[in-house]
Amino acid sequence: MRTHRPPAQSGISLIELVVVMVLTSTLAVAAMQPILAAFKARSAVATNLSAIDSLRYATERIVRELRQTRYDAQGSGFLLLPLDPIAGSTNASSGLCFTRVGGTAGASHASMAVRRSGQLATLDRVAYPGCSDLGPQALADRVGALRFDYWSYGPGSTPVALALNDAQFGTRLAFIDITMSALSSSGSNISYRSRVVLRNGAWGAAK
Repeated sequence: MRTHRPPAQSGISLIELVVVMVLTSTLAVAAMQPILAAFKARSAVATNLSAIDSLRYATERIVRELRQTRYDAQGSGFLLLPLDPIAGSTNASSGLCFTRVGGTAGASHASMAVRRSGQLATLDRVAYPGCSDLGPQALADRVGALRFDYWSYGPGSTPVALALNDAQFGTRLAFIDITMSALSSSGSNISYRSRVVLRNGAWGAAK
């Protein structure tokens, strides 16, 4: 007489199920890392581009204004005064004040100053030559540094650093290098540099 055994049950055990879940979770986490890194990189690029755009706008606005600096042909030259000399340098300042072409004494935007106040770069209406603040206008925020380097031309049109205390500063001034740096929201430091050749004087007309 034959004995009938019940068929063996097929399936997975609890231990096997746990092992599968652990392996699946590990693979999912590993696969997500490149995706998260790509999102972070995209976000960093976007914030850096935003900071660059802000710096570009600010410096180009400063360049446009400085190109309108009035030139006094009677002897004083460009009506421009450096503000806040930068320690350790003889030809650089962190701000400047100037009178624009076409402006009249006391008129809006006849005289202006560009400077850094905390983390703001501002374009201010001022009374020249005292350069007292009358109405600031923000150009850029999160600004870490603002620098103006002043240059003249030596023999053979060789650029020469122009000292801030030069007695003939206004007549010798030829061009200005503008350097501005800012922190993006990602924490990286970004710098933007531009050069303005002053147009209204003899050097500006020649160059």
